[in-house]
Parts: sequence; C-alpha cells; structure tokens
Amino acid sequence: MTLSIEQIDDLFAGLNNLPTAVNREPTFMEIAGYPHFENVCSNILAFYLQPSNNHGFGTLFLDVLAMLIEEEIVIDGEGVQVRREEPTKKGNRIDLVIESDNYIFGIENKIYADLNNPFCDYSKHLDSLGKDRQVYKLLLSLRSVQPSPQLFGFYPISYEVFFQKVLTNISLGFLTGHEPHTTFLRDFIQTIQNLQKSNTMDLQRLEYFRNNQQDIIALLDEVDNFRKDMRTKTQQLKEIVTCEDISTYNIASGLWTSSRSLAAVNWYIIKITDSFWLQLDLFLTPAGWKMQFFNSNGKGSREQVREWLKERDVEFETSSGNPWRLIYTGIKSSHPYEAEIEDIRMWTIDMLKRLTASTAFVGCVSVSVTHH
Repeated sequence: MTLSIEQIDDLFAGLNNLPTAVNREPTFMEIAGYPHFENVCSNILAFYLQPSNNHGFGTLFLDVLAMLIEEEIVIDGEGVQVRREEPTKKGNRIDLVIESDNYIFGIENKIYADLNNPFCDYSKHLDSLGKDRQVYKLLLSLRSVQPSPQLFGFYPISYEVFFQKVLTNISLGFLTGHEPHTTFLRDFIQTIQNLQKSNTMDLQRLEYFRNNQQDIIALLDEVDNFRKDMRTKTQQLKEIVTCEDISTYNIASGLWTSSRSLAAVNWYIIKITDSFWLQLDLFLTPAGWKMQFFNSNGKGSREQVREWLKERDVEFETSSGNPWRLIYTGIKSSHPYEAEIEDIRMWTIDMLKRLTASTAFVGCVSVSVTHH
C-alpha cells in the first residue's frame, strides 16, 4: 500500500491535533530502580500501617481501610501488630497481616503479578487467627479487579481508590507527619500513580492510532524504504572512496545509520595525535548531503579542530544542535539528496585531501561499522 501526499498530510494533521504529552520528573523510587518492586511496596505499606512507627500519621491508613470496606470498625492504635510475609500451615505467605485486640486485616499486594495466589489457604489461615475478632481480607492491586468467588472472600481495592481516600483524609496528617516520612510517602504515592498511568494510553491517542492503523503502517513502510535508500547511498559512497584515492593518508572509515531519525553518515577519522582524531562526517538526510567535523577522541578539544580547519582554509560554523560539531560552510557546502554518487565521491576526496595537507600519514585503514 502506497500513501498519497494528501493521505500523509491528513495523518500529520491528526497527529498535530493530539494534546501535548506531559513530561514528568522521575520519582526517587524510580531512579533507585528497586528490584522485586512488589516486596518493596509491601514493606512501605507495613511501615505506614503501623500506628506506633515514627511517621506521625497515627492510624490514618487503618482508618482508610475501614472506610473502604464500609465496616464499623473501632480503630485503636494501641496493641496493633503489622507482620510481613505471614506463613500459613501449608507454607504459603500472606503479604501483610495486621492484628489487634478487635480485628484482623489480611492484605495481599499485587503490582504486576497475576492473581494465581492460593487465596483459599490465605482465607483459612486468617479465619484461624480471628477467634472472637472480625477478619477482613483485602486484595490491594495496581489494576482494578472484580470481586470473584476465586478470591475466597478477599475484597479487591485498587491503589487508585486507596490513595484517593488517603489524600482526601490526610490534610491534618501532613501537619502531624514527620519528615522525611511525609516526603517518602508523597514519593511512594507518585510512583504508584506513575505505574498506573504507564499502563494506559490517553483515549485521544488511542483513538487516533485505532482509526489510522493501516495508514500508519503504510507510512512506516515508506520510512523504512527511505532509510534503506539512504543506507544504499552511503554504502555506495564508502565502496567508491577507496584506499587508492587516499593512499597516502592513515584514515579509518565507516558507516552509521539512525533507527530514530532519517539520517545516515559516512565517517572518516584522521588520527593526527594521540589526543586529536579529526572526524569528517558526510551527513545524509532528506535535505541532502552536508559535512561536519569534530574531535572523536574524548581526550581532545574542540579548539584543536577549529585551528586545524583554519590552517587549511576550511570554512565552518558551530552546529546549533551540538557545540562540539562544526558544519562546513565553504564552496559547495552541500549537495542535494539526488546528487550523483560520483560527485559526492569527488567532494569527499577533495575535503580529505584538504584535511590531510602537510601531514605525514602513511597507509590506509578501513573500519566498517553500521548501526541500524
């Protein structure tokens, strides 16, 4: 399928009408990249669910649980014990068990894992702890879960609903909360909210891709074909700029192509000193061919490139996108995309000879590196 120019224009018009994506700063937990994330979340919940811990929120989180299950529970912060990984007689483990003189809470925490836990065994264990106390079984999950007999009495609550209720009732808590635990809590809540958002695409974008699926696929095929054509051109250039053309110079050469943009590069490195490796890029985009220069050895400096070019009367300007790269601005500073490869070969060889003038290079080194 080939798209007409009008169809491509319509695609981009629809894309431009989408709302701007919101860039967010990563939370500390995301930066840290905790392993076994579900266990980490359970540990944090255990800390804030224990009223006697030094977070300053008291029974707030227990009060929220009581509100969500709509039960008349007298929440007393005295004598509350919060346990992690509570073992059952069968050797299974419940993520969180909260025990007091009046009630038992059993909480199974789900971030990514499937609901394949032995809920029947969990339920029997919690009932055995209850005796004369009321037992409440909760499934806290990142995604919404519908009540089901397979949950054996575990009442599903999403993190979204849980944190909405926490934030609704936390106004006084932030006055009594202790630092840094107030900051840690904000970071935890934001991290979970980011996880929820990362699992869904906004409806307007989803509708755009749904309605234009075939045209988008066709456009991507067009882009792939264009990248193949650029790779073909740069490969042809590398093959015809042979060692015979630059036999008196020690020059390494190779190819680079981008998988994220419409660009392909023939590069040539002239090793001048141990710290100064002058690189010439023949940069190909839909706009045509351009030349750029930089020092490809990180130990060197940009000034070495500037001085080398000035001594050889090579005109240049600093790249607006990268101050370490210099763009050739002299005579025939660019060529159109459709230019003959032979013309680009002569252009390349002429520049290589200018760059190596009055130097004592010997031999020719060819290194081909292609990135896709």
